[in-house]
Amino acid sequence: MALLTSRKENRVLTQAVVIKSKSYGIHLVLNPDVTFEELLDAVIEKFADSGDFFKNATVGISFEGYELTPEQEYELIAVIESHTSIHIICIMEQEQVKEACLLAETEALIRERVTNHAIFHYGSLKPGDELHSDVGLVVIGNVPKGAKVTAAGNLIVFGELNGFAHAGAYGDFAATIAALSIDTGQVQIGRILFIPPENSGKKKGGFLRRKKEGESFSPQIARVQDGHVIMEPCTKDLFEHS
Repeated sequence: MALLTSRKENRVLTQAVVIKSKSYGIHLVLNPDVTFEELLDAVIEKFADSGDFFKNATVGISFEGYELTPEQEYELIAVIESHTSIHIICIMEQEQVKEACLLAETEALIRERVTNHAIFHYGSLKPGDELHSDVGLVVIGNVPKGAKVTAAGNLIVFGELNGFAHAGAYGDFAATIAALSIDTGQVQIGRILFIPPENSGKKKGGFLRRKKEGESFSPQIARVQDGHVIMEPCTKDLFEHS
């Protein structure tokens, strides 16, 4: 009886994760009958066998079958990226599977620009959180009002930036702050604070979060020009000629 139970448990674990290839990247079918810790182990094992198929790929990801919290989603993404050469750029909802992940090209350019001089933080911050890096900083998630992110180099937020952001903290005026949505006047580069123009419009976007139907992305970048911090659209041309 114990042997039969063991075999049944092994079958459940071997079927804990099914990887499917989609037009936007990877779709994971997750077994809801295993613990999350077992799920993480199964994901590592699965991608060890099939990771070469997605080698150096920049992809989106979607999940099915397991009720994941946002923190668990980010943990799964971190595990996949740490055990493969895959770069995951967004989470797709089931109803969005026919559309490609937006801004993949912009994301790839930003990641290429800072990867060798930055640390990555996976997950959204909470009000009151503070995050500091002595090099560049990439936040895969949102920075809400009341949170603070500081980097000695460039600062990239793949999500909504509503809190305080300080790049070039040690006096680097060439540093930049980029985010998929910047809705805050609390932006600083070096010793220069951003002064929002009157009646400035709000830009809405988001990354590694669930995009609402009909919502468009408006990535923005803040940089120093003529002694002032300016905000402008974050485009491919901007990065190619900077």
